[in-house]
Amino acid sequence: MAPALAPMDVEVRLSRLRAVMSEAGAQAPVDTLVVTNLTNIRYLTGFTGSAAVLVAAPDATSLITDGRYAEQASTQVRAAGAEATVEIVPGPEQHRRLMALLGGTRRVGLEAESITWAQARRLAERPAETVATAGLVEGLRLIKDRGEVARIAAAAAIVDSALAEVGPMIAPGITEADLAAELDHRIRLGGAERTSFETIVASGPNSALPHARPGGRRLEPATWW
Repeated sequence: MAPALAPMDVEVRLSRLRAVMSEAGAQAPVDTLVVTNLTNIRYLTGFTGSAAVLVAAPDATSLITDGRYAEQASTQVRAAGAEATVEIVPGPEQHRRLMALLGGTRRVGLEAESITWAQARRLAERPAETVATAGLVEGLRLIKDRGEVARIAAAAAIVDSALAEVGPMIAPGITEADLAAELDHRIRLGGAERTSFETIVASGPNSALPHARPGGRRLEPATWW
């Protein structure tokens, strides 16, 4: 069972973002930022779905997603304490709604490292100026609050414990896939939601592959030259 952790300061992140938007460092200040990076959307609102666009305007923020996340989005945003309005809009109508939200904006910032070329071109059809931005939200994410630090420490402890449990299984005969599955299972039992990336277990010639995928190869006794 996962331990109780200090809460994260999600409720202040949008106000901090607006302050950055008005300055934007070496970039031109923007009135509204269209956030398309899902990791950044989760950071700002607590929403973990796979499809969303966030419109961060000077006086309001709207999270646009589709009907699959009608309940999840509202629940997660409310639980995080984020001051964002959840709008459930069918996929084909989302662009029209996005354009309506940007109607009175003079300068719209787009996340250059995540927005697609097609999205950027369609948004550029507006009479207002569109500005490529980079690192506005990522810069905020560099500084961790108490809740984030606690989660990093908890994740490290879970993995340490799981590796200690799986260590005795690393022996000739077990397959890479079985060892990876055991490790993933124990990480989840330790309280993790999931692994951050696919677990890598590589033996023999596969050890030379930095991102080898665990397969049916069985571990063999070490050979020394």
